Amino acid sequence: MSHEAFRESERAGWNARASIYDLTTAVATVQCIPAMLDLVRPRPGLRLLDLGCGTGCLAGAADALGSDVIGVDFAGNMVAQARTRFPGIDFQEGDILSLPFDRESFNAVLANIVLFHVTDPDKAIAEAFRVLRPGGRFVFSHWCAPDRSPLYSAIFQTLAAHADFSLAEPAPDAFALSDPAVAAAALEAAGFGGIKCSRIDNLLEIRGRDFFDFFMEFGVRVPLIVASQTPPIRQTLRTALDARMIEFAVPGGYDIPMPSLVLSGDRP
Repeated sequence: MSHEAFRESERAGWNARASIYDLTTAVATVQCIPAMLDLVRPRPGLRLLDLGCGTGCLAGAADALGSDVIGVDFAGNMVAQARTRFPGIDFQEGDILSLPFDRESFNAVLANIVLFHVTDPDKAIAEAFRVLRPGGRFVFSHWCAPDRSPLYSAIFQTLAAHADFSLAEPAPDAFALSDPAVAAAALEAAGFGGIKCSRIDNLLEIRGRDFFDFFMEFGVRVPLIVASQTPPIRQTLRTALDARMIEFAVPGGYDIPMPSLVLSGDRP
């Protein structure tokens, strides 16, 4: 099944969110960065590629530690934001499913909550392998599946109760790599060895806003499902999701656990 329409909707969604990314999505995704960087030890002389770089948070951290960094994202507005934030780093608009780099160009390739969004994760992993030098390391993070994520459990139970998923564009399973065994098998199939997996207890902290409005700006996949519904169902989803998140309410907002996995593999 082709997922090209979904892919273009993802691109449009991230382009639309580029100016607010650091106040929404990055609130949670940056929490993966220390563990990811620890696996590659950024330092002078290390050539590092940041796949799906967004506004450059991971690339900026690696650059600050002395690495030679390139960031790539398929959303042009994200690349523009990254260049503004970190003018000394080479950010490029490009497709992580077909990277514009020669074989064995990098010592490390990282992807922070990126394979969650691509239409062909196996191809992205294969591209990471191709551009890594022997002895190089690929590291990616991925949201845990609903059965292990309080946030996504609440969201998808609510969607299942009220939404018609068939109205949304066909999309690949976002949580396919949330199973460590499946993720390890994908890395092994691409040629990686020395595979490691750890869990990060990300916490989505929302302040000064209700949950529904915030989350419609946080990501793209769920908003695409919501947007495909009729107006009455969209209102029902707003009411139901806000009510469901009351259990995570704290003074002034919400603290919602949304753990992730960090996986790595080495190119022999």
